[in-house]
Amino acid sequence: FSLFLFFSFIKAENLIVKKRVFYINSYNSGLYWSDGIEKSIKKVFFNSKMPIKFKRAEMDSKRNNDEPYKIKIAQKIKNQIENFKPEVIITSDDNAFKYIILPYFKDSTIPVIFCGINGSSKKYGLPISNVTGMEEVQLVPQTVEILSKYAKGNRVGFLKDDSLTTRIELAYFQKQLNKKMEARLVTSVEEWKKGFIELQNNVDILIIGYGGSIKDWDKNKKEIKDFTLQNTIIPTGTGDGNLIEYALLSLPLKPEEQGEWAANTALRVLKGENIKNIPIVVNKKSNIFINTTLAKKFNIVFPFELIDNAVLIK
Repeated sequence: FSLFLFFSFIKAENLIVKKRVFYINSYNSGLYWSDGIEKSIKKVFFNSKMPIKFKRAEMDSKRNNDEPYKIKIAQKIKNQIENFKPEVIITSDDNAFKYIILPYFKDSTIPVIFCGINGSSKKYGLPISNVTGMEEVQLVPQTVEILSKYAKGNRVGFLKDDSLTTRIELAYFQKQLNKKMEARLVTSVEEWKKGFIELQNNVDILIIGYGGSIKDWDKNKKEIKDFTLQNTIIPTGTGDGNLIEYALLSLPLKPEEQGEWAANTALRVLKGENIKNIPIVVNKKSNIFINTTLAKKFNIVFPFELIDNAVLIK
């Protein structure tokens, strides 16, 4: 009798119709941003109790930044999507949207929900009939405004790895600030160090970014952090959660906001809501981190209201 119940349960499980969702990570597992988005998506789906068959793919396009690779991996994932036949596609960050959605699924019958597209999504021709999403806008103007009170001038520099995302970010930051930023987009640890020194001699505020596409970055994180702290001579800021220990002031976005919004929007679509009626939105949440070691180095005392809402790190 118990064996009969067991097989009946297995049969019932197999009869449950699961909604199919395909998720594309532009980058790779192990990154603070990507992991936060995917973890949040899965959490929302799990808590929803809706039966969902979830399939994922990684482009790994931060560590493999050349054009032929991105085109090839996009074609491979496109084939996986067609075989899986999802009812919703979710993408995170720019490359998944640029290399997979635009050429293969634009205006298709499959609803697409993006998150983490840097700056305005209009650069990809949106609005598109089967697409909605959450844009990613780092709080660079706010960071510069805070740091400007402790800077000697108003020249702003930008240092980050050389990638599609970085170039998009730089253009958007310059538009937000209404000024040209002196930038170094680098491909090696040594170039990053060199750029860090050079930029500080030419600007008054430096915005630094994560070097995820730089070879051997992760292997040399401690060395890079020590170098950065020892050689910081002007106020520095970042919007990258990986660099909160490297900069004086950090306002990193919350990847959970992107993932939760994407997953909840997918649930709305899976329940029958027309994606055309769901507007594109912009992120609103961030954390605040203050590096007390660098603050003491420059004798900076931030306003109480900022400190009261910040995490203080050494």
